Order: sequence, then structure tokens, then C-alpha cells
Amino acid sequence: MTLFEQLGGEAAVTAVTAQFYANIQADATVSNFFNGINMADQTNKTASFLCAALGGPKAWGGRNLKEVHANMGVTNAQFTTVIGHLRSALTSAGVAADLVEQTVAVAETVRGDVVTA
Repeated sequence: MTLFEQLGGEAAVTAVTAQFYANIQADATVSNFFNGINMADQTNKTASFLCAALGGPKAWGGRNLKEVHANMGVTNAQFTTVIGHLRSALTSAGVAADLVEQTVAVAETVRGDVVTA
């Protein structure tokens, strides 16, 4: 069973992603990255990315993360903060601790593509 399936599939990943962005928007240290962004679209894009990265049935067809984040100036500390918001969203959704850590480990694989400062 894939991590995507263990988490509950697309609906569950999308719900966690929505909470993840709610957490981010409440945090002044990282919310500025999303000023002027349509958050419904952002949530859908990120949920689609996560579904693919977690072993879902659909391949990621969106933009390359390195290109998207190239000029954003994201620091390691900010990325760590965002990972904390993901961990919190997963935990709040009742995801088992081992699945939270597996999901965070997948998210960590893109640190080098997102951190540019």
C-alpha cells in the first residue's frame, strides 16, 4: 500500500493541504510568500503534487519546483518552518505518527529545489 493510500487518498491529502496553507497563512514568518496568490488554486496544485509524490495514481504535470522557487529567496529556516506546518496539519488530521514522519521525509526531498537563499 502506498503512502498516498495509507493517508486516505486524494480527499485526505487535499484536506491536509488546506490545513497546511491555513497554518502558513497564520504565520507571519512565511505567509508573505503567498501574498497575491489565489490560495484555492495553490492548494489544488500542492495537493496534486503531494498526491503524486506520495505514490498516488496521477503523475505530477505541473511546473518544476526549482524553477518556481528560483527567485523567492526561501531560506533553510523558512523551509523548516513550512515543514513544521505540514507536520502540524497531518497531526491535526489524526494521521499516525509514523505516517506523519514518512510524509515529512517525502516533503524534505524537495528542500534543495525550494531553498534558494
